[in-house]
Formats: sequence, structure tokens, C-alpha cells
Amino acid sequence: MVSESNKRIARNTVLLYIRTLFSQLIALYTSRKILEILGVEDYGINNVVGGVVGMLTFLNGSMAVATQRFLTVELGRNDLKAFGRVFSMSCLIHLALALIIVIAAETVGLWFLNTQLNIPADRMTAANWVYQVSVFSVFIGILQTPYTATITAYERMNVYAYVGMSEAVLRLAIVFLLLFISYDHLIVYSLLGLGVSLLLGSIVCLYAIRHFEACRFKWQWDDRLFRAMLGFTGWNLFGTIAWLLKGQGSNILMNIFGGPTVNAARGISFQVSNAIQNLVSGFSTAVNPQLTKNYAAGNREGLFRLMMTSSKISFFLLLLIALPVMIEISYILQLWLVDVPDYAALFTQLILLEALLNTYGGPMITGLMATGNIKWYQIVVGSVILLIVPISYIFLCLGYSIVTPLIVSIGAMAVSMVLRLWFCKRQLEFSVNIYIYKVICPTIGIFLLSAIAPIVVSQVMVTGFLRLTTVTLVSIASVSVLTYGLGLNSPERQLVRTAATKVLHKFFK
Repeated sequence: MVSESNKRIARNTVLLYIRTLFSQLIALYTSRKILEILGVEDYGINNVVGGVVGMLTFLNGSMAVATQRFLTVELGRNDLKAFGRVFSMSCLIHLALALIIVIAAETVGLWFLNTQLNIPADRMTAANWVYQVSVFSVFIGILQTPYTATITAYERMNVYAYVGMSEAVLRLAIVFLLLFISYDHLIVYSLLGLGVSLLLGSIVCLYAIRHFEACRFKWQWDDRLFRAMLGFTGWNLFGTIAWLLKGQGSNILMNIFGGPTVNAARGISFQVSNAIQNLVSGFSTAVNPQLTKNYAAGNREGLFRLMMTSSKISFFLLLLIALPVMIEISYILQLWLVDVPDYAALFTQLILLEALLNTYGGPMITGLMATGNIKWYQIVVGSVILLIVPISYIFLCLGYSIVTPLIVSIGAMAVSMVLRLWFCKRQLEFSVNIYIYKVICPTIGIFLLSAIAPIVVSQVMVTGFLRLTTVTLVSIASVSVLTYGLGLNSPERQLVRTAATKVLHKFFK
């Protein structure tokens, strides 16, 4: 018998998958047309100016995680009064945060834009327009965060999916509108983008207010709750900064030791990897609220079972797409790009391997976040991630290959996974031996077994579209059959059958 929570996870996963697939297909076309309409120079200005504002918003990411955690915990305890108190406090905190970011943007950020960035003099006016619009968009987005978190806590992923697809369609409409407008395209593009953000943000807020009684702002201040949320945010911020330095630090090292061509290869490999990971991220988004609610309700058995199941399914979903890409990446890049940079194929394979390893960590991180006790977890794991750049620098100075930072990163992720398991054992009384037996062993085994047939096919066939198609079909068949037959237990197979039946009935009735 499949529980209602599992049915909800399956339904939400499908909705978010459709949303991501739909949005990404439109985004691929939209980005190409925007580049064509704006031109390389204005397209670059739009990205770099938006990046300046984006650098000032990293604190909001940590605050959003805190808001999501505290709201979901109170909902899991079925304490709507406490939920309303957390919601009101988060609104006040986000308002203060939005004002701080605006002040920083209109002082330091504005100075940086007008004195440090390399922007042609005749485009400075347009750049400042884009900057101010970006600041206002960020302000609105921060204020919207508690409402979005409420919708996610209630697991109304259909709203999340519909808003995401609507945004993709509206941004595509902007592209076609620009074809009929003669005024400065960069300024018009930014203003129309702001209009989309305001419209969709208003819809999200109004939906939350209308459908959730606890989602009503009341002027109240709770010092204890404020300190708890701020403390959670502060320690989570340490981990956020570690991840930021991991990405940007490695990129800088590759530039120093390999030049811009290596950066281009790394950028392309991350585009491929992100596209694949986004297609399967819907499952994690759908399952995270259930993990937190199980902890809040004191259902440790349900929490542990869901942690293991979600780790396996996340791994298998990513492997389903990543395996044929890893095998055929050289030909895929030749089809996609005119001039493929050196190392792009190897970088993509390594980044996808790291992504598969990281699927183990997602549910464990959510479980640890649910406890609220994240200080030492963030210090220890964040410190390991921070070591990636200095260790990579030492190896590169010793003459090792330019792929070293990616290999070091994979090693650090493996160490981080072991540390997360240790923290789960310490804080949640989670069984490491059972996790290794039920999750790590079957996933690694299926990864190795499912790779045999497509690799053999790739060796006996000539490079080309027919081989790409054959390898993809064989990979999907191998992963699917082995996962269903060996990777899932009986309740998980029943869940898959029920979810598949539900989806087929929904779309083909």
C-alpha cells in the first residue's frame, strides 16, 4: 500500500519535471534569440550588471533556507499558531534584509558599476537603467520569499510548476515584443523583465494569502525566534560561502594555469551538467518538505526510510540521463558547438561524476537542517570544501594536469559524504551500516553493471548519430531494468508502479 505522502511526492516530482523540461526548452531558444536581438555587447552588459546585484544577494539564499526550514518544521508539528509567528517574523526579517541590500546596491554596488566595470561610455546610461531595474527586481524577490516558502512547505508544487512555466512563456513573449520595438532594446528588455517579475510575484503572494490562513502578516516580534533564525542563517551562510569559493576559486585557478580557453571548456561542461541536473532536481524539491515534516513529527523511522529511498531514486534518475551523456559527450559537443574547446568532454564527465556523488548528500543535508543544529556540521564540512582551492593550487604549482581541481573536488565531495553520514549518526541516530548496505552498495553496483552494455555498443559502432541514439536507448534500458529489478525494494517498486499508473491515467485519460 502506497502512503498518501509517497503519492504526493510522485505527483509533485512529475509536475516539477514537466515544468523544468518545458522551461529549459523555451530558455534554450529564448537565450539564443536574446543574444541575436541585443547583440554580444548589450547581452554581456546585461549579464555583468545583473551579476553585480547578484553578488549582493548571497545572504538571502541562506535566509531563504532558514525560512523554509522553520516553516516546514511548524507545519510538521501541525502548530499553525507557531507557523503564523514564523511567517510574520520572516516577513520582517526579509524586509530588513531587502532594505540592507538596496542600500548596499545604491552605494557600493553603484560605485562599482560606474567606476570599475569595463562598459563603453555610450552604453553607461542603459547599464544604469538595467542596474536599477535589477535592484528593484531583487527587492521584490526577497519580499516574496516567505510566501514562496509557505507554498513549498504545503507542498503545492503545482503552483510552483505553473508559475515557472508561465515565466518561461512570458519571457519568450518579451523576445517577440522586442522585434516590434525600436527604442533601446536593452532598457526595454530589463523593464519588461521587471514587469514579469512583478506579475508573477503578485500571483504567488496572493495565492498564499488566499489559500493559507496562517499566511497572514501580523506585526509581532519574538526575540527567541529571531535569534534562532539568525543563528541558523549565520552557520548556513558559512557553508554557502564555502560553495561559492569552491566554484569561483577553481575557475580563477583554471584561468591562471590554463587561460581563458580552459574557462570556456569549464563553462560549457557546467552548462551541460546543470541542464541534466535540473531535469531531475524536481524529485529533491518534492521530497524535502516530507523529510523535514517527518523529523518535526518525531517520525524517525519514516525519516530514515525516506532519506534512503530519496538518495537511491535521486541517484538513479540522474544516472538515467547522465550515463549516455558521459559515454557520448564528445559527439554531443560536436553536434552542439562549432568549435569544441579542449578538455570540455573530460570536464563534463568529471562534473557529472561529482553530481552523481552529490545525490547521496541532498537528503542527508535536509535531515540535518531539520534538526536546526548545524553549527559544527557547517564548520567541518564547509572547511573541507574550502580546502579544495588551496590543495588544487599546490598540485597545479607542482605541474599536475589542469583537470586537478575537478579531481580534488570529487575527493572532497567523497570526504564530505562520509562526514555527513557521521553527523547523521550523531544527531539523528542514523545507521551508517544500513545506509551503506541499502543505498551505497546497490547504487554503485547498478552504475557499474548498467555501463557495460552501452560502453560495448560505443566500442563496436562508428561515431555518429546512430551510435548516439543506440547508446542512449541501451543505457536507458540497462539503468531502468537493473534499477527496477535490483535497486528498488518491494515498497519502492510498488510506488513506481502506482506513480506510473497515476501519470498515465492523468495524461492519457
